[in-house]
Parts: sequence; C-alpha cells; structure tokens
Amino acid sequence: MTYAEWTEGVIAPSADGAITPNETTPVDLDDTAAIAILLFPGFSLLSLSSFLAPFEKANAILGRQRFRWTFASRSGVSETCSLGLAMPAPLRFSEVMPKIPLSGSTKMVVMVADGIVEPGAPKELAGSIRLCIRQNIPVVAIGTATWLLAEMGALKNTECTIHWERMAAFSETFNGPRVTDAIYTGDGGIWSCAGETSAFDLAIALLERALGPHLTTDICKRNVAEGARDRTHRQTGWFPWNAYCTSDKLPGAIRLMERCIEEPLPLEQIADTLRISRRQLERLFDTYLATSPYKYYLKLRLDRGRQLVESTNKPIVEVAVACGFVSATHFTKCYRLQFGCSPTQTRHSRMHRMWSPKKAQRALSR
Repeated sequence: MTYAEWTEGVIAPSADGAITPNETTPVDLDDTAAIAILLFPGFSLLSLSSFLAPFEKANAILGRQRFRWTFASRSGVSETCSLGLAMPAPLRFSEVMPKIPLSGSTKMVVMVADGIVEPGAPKELAGSIRLCIRQNIPVVAIGTATWLLAEMGALKNTECTIHWERMAAFSETFNGPRVTDAIYTGDGGIWSCAGETSAFDLAIALLERALGPHLTTDICKRNVAEGARDRTHRQTGWFPWNAYCTSDKLPGAIRLMERCIEEPLPLEQIADTLRISRRQLERLFDTYLATSPYKYYLKLRLDRGRQLVESTNKPIVEVAVACGFVSATHFTKCYRLQFGCSPTQTRHSRMHRMWSPKKAQRALSR
C-alpha cells in the first residue's frame, strides 16, 4: 500500500487481507518525523529492534519515509549492546540534545538502556530532557532508561515502569515516581516500557496515536504478530498454569504476597482474605506449583532481596528488612540456601560484571 492509497480514502479490506484506508482514517501529512535514539552502555538489541521494527514497517506501508531515526551515544562513535556488538552512533549526546527543543522536526526522544544501571545519568542530558518534556516532545524510556530519567528528576509524581528485575531496587531508590509493573506506561508525554518485546507494544501504541488503528493492524500482520498488548498487561501477570487453572484464588494469593513483601502476611490472613481455608490454599499451591504457600512466599521475598543486592548499594541489613526478615543473619542464611552464595558474594560478582566491560574497553582503546 502506498502513501497515496492510504490518503485517498476508500474503506475495505483488500484481497490479501491488507487494510485499505477511508476518509475516517487518521492521516498526518506533516514532514518526516525524526526520532532521536540515545543508546547507553549494554543496551538491549532486542529492545531497540522491537521498538523500531513497527516504524520501519509503517514507512514501507506508506511508501515514504514517514519516520526516520538517528543514533547518538556519549562517545559519538558507537555503543556496545548487551550481546557485545558495537552499534554505530556517530553523534554525541552533547551535539544532539541541545538542538532538539529548537528543531521542529524531532518528534520523539528515545532512551535505550538495559542491565545494571550505574548511578549518575550523563549531566549533558538532564537539562535538555526536561526542556523536551516542557515543550511536549515525547520522551520514551526503554528498559532501565527509566532509572536514568528518575535520576534526572524528570519523573516526579509520574507513572512509569521498568523491567521487573529492577523494579524493587527502583522503588527503594526513588520516592517521586509512581512505578507500576505494566508492560508500558504513558503519563504527561513521558513513556516508559519494560524493554525487550514490550518495546514493540509501546511502538504500536505510539503509532496508533499518530496514524490510527487500521495501519497498526497491518504493521502487526507484517511483523507476524497477532496484535499488540495494551498497557493493562502486567509484566509478572503471566504464569504457565493460567491456561488450565480455573480458580481465581491462586492468582489472588500471589498478588497479595507480591504486595506484602516488606511485612509478610500470615498464611491464615491470606486464606481469610480469599475466603478459603488454609488447607485449600495449600492444596492450590501444591496442585499448580508443586510447592507450599510458605516456600513460594519465601522465594518471592528472596528474589526481591537478590534484586536489591544486585541493583542497589543498600546495606545488607536494610535489604533484609525491606524483604520482611527480622535480621541480616536470618536473611543471609535463607539467601545462601536458595542461591548457593551469600548476599555479599552476589554483590561482589555484580561489581565484577560492571567493571569488566570498562577494562576491556580501555584495553581496546590503547
């Protein structure tokens, strides 16, 4: 389908099932929209490609370069993704960002990050990002780029999301943002998503706002996707047993446990809240998860603890309290039984992973 066909205005599916436009189809005849892509060390290539694929397909369907993008990095040369591949990013943040608020062509700023986020967002970005937000230029944070926005002070009283592995640490570190475990969010011109394949869902939502649902249906079809998930989908809401569990009590129990990590609920209280007996609660966990409610709850708390150990510098005793343990000693004992190492050993391993790429980069630059 060409752009001219899209704007001519007849509505009916074509012979091959593609959508043909009509007079009710939203059409934007503005000049090409520029998207500034800011890449951060260790970014996810899956997140980046998932986000850009719908825009590439939109250009193909419209028969013109409706969207174009350029890549920027701190070095102005390239940035290395989590797979170890170097992505050309020939512009520096300091070159690109100050010009964006003055340019009418840049319609979106997209920040792509992943993995462990080091403290200290690039100083040259903070002012320009906040100015973009004030001038209603959408800012998109993919993966742990949400962390960088929070460090810039751009998420005060703003709904946002981040990958579930970083969510506990994010909540403990920042008080201003209203974090949710949705796959993506949009609030006041600031969009965020968990990264990976959820970047595709966010891109579809943004394209639908710009070009309408008929085009995005065709985009999904060309990407061999049945459709895009909306923002009501939770990152942690899918379980293998969902397909055959007919009771709503088990997911209800798990939601209660997830909400009450710092102050764990007695199993009797969980059962009473769900209006079932403790024995029925135990039977549900045994049938569908092959474990007991106590062991499952303990694992949730320890998983949260591991996230905090890996992603923050909080003292171990504070991590223990945040996960509902009465002492650091008890937390460390349970942690070692679950993961085969102590919290301190996990933290040392995390520091090694953070510094190794830097050492390798310095060696290559010699």
